[in-house]
Amino acid sequence: MSWKIDCREATHLVLQGEDQPLSWADRLRLRMHLAICVACPRFVRQVALMRQAIGGWRAYKDGDEDPPG
Repeated sequence: MSWKIDCREATHLVLQGEDQPLSWADRLRLRMHLAICVACPRFVRQVALMRQAIGGWRAYKDGDEDPPG
């Protein structure tokens, strides 16, 4: 396993981390890449923004429903 990863693998790890915890080695590889890359930290922020927007939509949707009874 190489410690240096490209942007494609970094985005894969970011998205995989949304679904399941990453191994310590993958977290380290991703952090090392994010420290030297300009574009990938932007992608991480975009994913976080999408997660936040979906959470807000769910809260809005849940609050918009009529209570039973």
